[in-house]
Amino acid sequence: MQVLTPTAQEYRRRICLAMNYISAHLDADLSLDDIARHAAFSPFHFHRIFKAVTGETVAEFTRRLRLETAANQLLTQRRQPITAIAHACGFSSSQNMAKAFRLHFGRTPTAYRNSKIGNISSNPEDALAAAVDYSSRNQPMRSDMKADIQTLPDYDVAFVRKLGPYGKEICEAAFGELMAWAGPKGLLGRETMLGVYWDNPEVTPPEKCRTDACLTVPAGFPRERPMSFQRIPGGPHAVCHFEIGPDGFGKAWEDAFAWFVAGGYECADRPCFERYGASPEHNGGLWSLDICIPLKQKV
Repeated sequence: MQVLTPTAQEYRRRICLAMNYISAHLDADLSLDDIARHAAFSPFHFHRIFKAVTGETVAEFTRRLRLETAANQLLTQRRQPITAIAHACGFSSSQNMAKAFRLHFGRTPTAYRNSKIGNISSNPEDALAAAVDYSSRNQPMRSDMKADIQTLPDYDVAFVRKLGPYGKEICEAAFGELMAWAGPKGLLGRETMLGVYWDNPEVTPPEKCRTDACLTVPAGFPRERPMSFQRIPGGPHAVCHFEIGPDGFGKAWEDAFAWFVAGGYECADRPCFERYGASPEHNGGLWSLDICIPLKQKV
């Protein structure tokens, strides 16, 4: 595990603040000064530090995130006009988004929307039928999956963020670093662990996907540096519970979203997360976890 100096840890903490601020304000005309100020950086060196930590300039990260958010909305909000999606993602017009979208994805927004819905089908009715019929495939939906709609609380968490392909290596690195910090604080075994996945790996390049290893902290817990802290919004979520082995995570996510699509739910523009219960050493070799998908609230 790479050991970061205190200064490097502090830089990473503040860059996470900047990334989260950009994610929450994609529809705004953010200036470099605004973002730097929110992350407590001097604007003079901020853009260089941001690129050193993330591998992208602030402008590149913002543009990519806007385009990937638009791509996800094209697939999940199929009745939403493209112009409305363009404005919601910070583009001045649908024409400007279309030009940038084609350069990034190699096709127009309309062609992208018509090409697929997630990784299932190009037709929403076909997609729903496919999800409903999921249990009749060669790899049926887990009979032991328990799924319902729950109103979750806000989670105040300490977190460690890693960039890279979703999977065991990234998760172990992030949670290893988090637990090394949390153990001496007496938090392990008392608080809830969450894994937050910000990006859609079918849209975002694997090396750019963001994983947050999170641990809830008690009310009033000091926000001591260089650890990063954030609030994960609660509200209505589709919650799918699984008891799985270490190789069952991918299938669990497929089953959770098949149930989600079959129910006709609409995902909010916030990251999904895993909420962990008993670990394998205390649960007969199985992970106990919930996959939590935020739902768009009806106005």
